[in-house]
Amino acid sequence: MPVAKEAAEAARDRYLSTLSQLPGMDRVEVAPVDGGYGLSVRFRSSVPPDLPRDLDGVPVVSESIDRA
Repeated sequence: MPVAKEAAEAARDRYLSTLSQLPGMDRVEVAPVDGGYGLSVRFRSSVPPDLPRDLDGVPVVSESIDRA
């Protein structure tokens, strides 16, 4: 079920502090995901294996910008 942009924004605001503590976290943005919205989390290094797949029903997608 697609998530509304407002719900994704609320999840971003609620979890930004927690996500910021993950090693190498660079940026969290609200982005289009599966016909709705989710959180796009970018890491300067590899993506931590314990990154949740969703937060309060809002999908979380990730990418690593590690060029090594």
